[in-house]
Amino acid sequence: MKPDSFLLKFTCILFFLGLLCAAGMIPFYFESPSMYYKTGIDKLLLRTGKIFGIITVQLMLLQPIFIGRFSWLDTIFTMKKLFLFHRINGMILLGAAVIHPILILGADHFVFFPFESKYWPEITGVFLLLLLILFIVISILQKKIGIKYKTWKITHKTLAPFLFLIMFTHVFNVSRSFESGLPWYLLLAAGVMTISMFIRKSFH
Repeated sequence: MKPDSFLLKFTCILFFLGLLCAAGMIPFYFESPSMYYKTGIDKLLLRTGKIFGIITVQLMLLQPIFIGRFSWLDTIFTMKKLFLFHRINGMILLGAAVIHPILILGADHFVFFPFESKYWPEITGVFLLLLLILFIVISILQKKIGIKYKTWKITHKTLAPFLFLIMFTHVFNVSRSFESGLPWYLLLAAGVMTISMFIRKSFH
């Protein structure tokens, strides 16, 4: 491996980890009102749950980048490795997505919110989690359950934008941390970036 190649890879990884850590600070510096009424272990569980939610979002945002076929990224990591990263990242983000509601509910002693209209952002999150589980499990077991690659690819490509739409709808509305200020602008920028990548991908 050439020294400059190693440096580029290290820089990309370091940049991503920096973004991950910075976003993880949002529940500390932009607290939502739900944090005000929690103390001790309940507050810790709620804050950690929010962090796992943010991690899930970030890992989801990486998915279209890994398979976006950006020439500069392909040059640094190779297309084969990027597709491998896409697969591994999918499994990691599924784990983070499952942990997220468990911790959130744990902060409320696992008292599930009622299925009422005012809790639609939370219900959207449950729906998103179920879709993610189905989406990723089918992707992993595609060959074993007899789904043809072409069929899976078309379904994957068609449903992915809807997953992101549901995700952004959930995040924008479920926590007041993203209601305004820097977190709102960052999430909006991420949304615009994601839309542009899907549009770009549709023409390739």
